[in-house]
Amino acid sequence: MSRTGQRLLVAALLVAVLAAVAACSPAAEDTAAATVERVIDGDSVELALGGEVMEARLIGVNAPELADCQGRAAREALTELVEDRSLAVESFGNDRFGRRLVALAANGESVNRTLVSRGWALALHDGEGEEWLDDMDDAASRSLGMWGMADECPRPDATIVISDIEPDPPGPDDEVLDQEWIEIENRGADPVELTGWALRDESTSNRYLFEEITIPPGGRIRLRTGAGADTATELHWDSPAGVWSNRGETALLLAPSGAIVDHLVLS
Repeated sequence: MSRTGQRLLVAALLVAVLAAVAACSPAAEDTAAATVERVIDGDSVELALGGEVMEARLIGVNAPELADCQGRAAREALTELVEDRSLAVESFGNDRFGRRLVALAANGESVNRTLVSRGWALALHDGEGEEWLDDMDDAASRSLGMWGMADECPRPDATIVISDIEPDPPGPDDEVLDQEWIEIENRGADPVELTGWALRDESTSNRYLFEEITIPPGGRIRLRTGAGADTATELHWDSPAGVWSNRGETALLLAPSGAIVDHLVLS
């Protein structure tokens, strides 16, 4: 093949790849002005838009639920950004609950991104949120928002970390659930009783609660997605489907209070 032919082939492949990536991400349908009637929680609101009031979910982010650690503080943070302001709204269709997916901007600044950069929401691996992953890492490294200390949900005096993860083992996902796993390690000097601790994914759809197991100093526990017999070092989620997204994921380790103890980002 000539050099010209090779260049044309590379260009065609690049166009195909970009088209495939774009197809995986929701596209904005329109842009309009709106006001917020009510802030429901840290990532959802009731919008007055086009003469009607609708429930809307901020695309690309996931804030703590109201009942979770820092959930009410996250709602207050969103309220501060949108209350009594005219907002520019980009609409991206509806989510599976029928809520309108939106990107909000106040005075030209992205509300969605600001929540992430101030530490009040996760950036999701959904096409929109991926561009804010660096903002999330920065907020976590500075212990901002939900990444920081809170009186109502203190962190235990322990050094438990997410040490490794296998989110996408070879083979069809539902056939290799026992090969999908996440691992935690005790890097402290004392044993830690894990009852009430939890591991969860970035969507909050999947959450595992530890029961009556102790991790010794230097010890590791591997939690497999599939079913099996538990031991002191191997636990099983017994999930009927994969937990960790092949596309990208933020895994979180939570203390019994709900405080984030550690997280691991896979892109």
